[in-house]
Amino acid sequence: MSKRSSIPLYSLDSNAKQGLYLKKFSGINAEMPRVREAHRDDHYIFILQEKGDSRMMVDFREVKVKGRQVFCILPGQVHHVISVKDTDAWFVAMDVALVHEGCRQVFGQRLQPLPPMPVKRADAERISGCIGLLESLHRQVNDSVLHQQVIRSLTDAVTGMFAATYMPLMPEGNPGGRRPAIITRQFKELLQRSYKNMKTPSAYAAALNISPSYLNEAVKQTTGLPVSYWIQQEIMTEAKRMLYYTDLTVKEIAYALAYEDHTYFSRLFHKTTGMPPLSFRKKYRE
Repeated sequence: MSKRSSIPLYSLDSNAKQGLYLKKFSGINAEMPRVREAHRDDHYIFILQEKGDSRMMVDFREVKVKGRQVFCILPGQVHHVISVKDTDAWFVAMDVALVHEGCRQVFGQRLQPLPPMPVKRADAERISGCIGLLESLHRQVNDSVLHQQVIRSLTDAVTGMFAATYMPLMPEGNPGGRRPAIITRQFKELLQRSYKNMKTPSAYAAALNISPSYLNEAVKQTTGLPVSYWIQQEIMTEAKRMLYYTDLTVKEIAYALAYEDHTYFSRLFHKTTGMPPLSFRKKYRE
């Protein structure tokens, strides 16, 4: 078996028109317990499961979607399906640019994978109806401005309903439109793109044209945790992904994350996670 040296990154393909791909699955059953199918996407995935049971790995954590639930996979999260059983579900892949800023703020509040969220039957029917209407109109060949506006409005409605389901997980007193929340979202989006080369709060503050103290104040007010925490967690999460999903050595992973001294990287990983890198790999692959 060849050595796996990277995690594939997938983009929306030619089947995705206008940054959207929608598909309804009915009564599907499958077993796919292969770690080597794991990949990451550069877009959001929204799932409305109406019935059935699904299991998947998201960032080396098993997620179980049972019965009527919604679930979101965020851009960059490494995932693969383990199994689906008697499942009816809507699958929506959506370009990041189509997801409203306020919704992105809700989805991005947690570093860990979002959990599946149960929904009432009436709410599931509304979400399903909205996705179904969006899918029907999306298939039509119509370039009129009005048609495109309807598509955009339905897209906002779908993402808004998913975000509303996750609102209970938001820290209290942090509505997405406030300045600290906007700065926090901008910081996290920059962090996801730049964590390999930017490792200090001052670097992110400079890129955002604000002072380090103001950045830290905004992020701490919104999330309850300082900028340095989020930087370290983003780096360590990627390190864990590479340990779990690739066969790279610790030295190779350290270099890939822009640490010239792999022994320093190993000490930092141990301090942050409570175990050495190879112990983490062994534990999670067992």
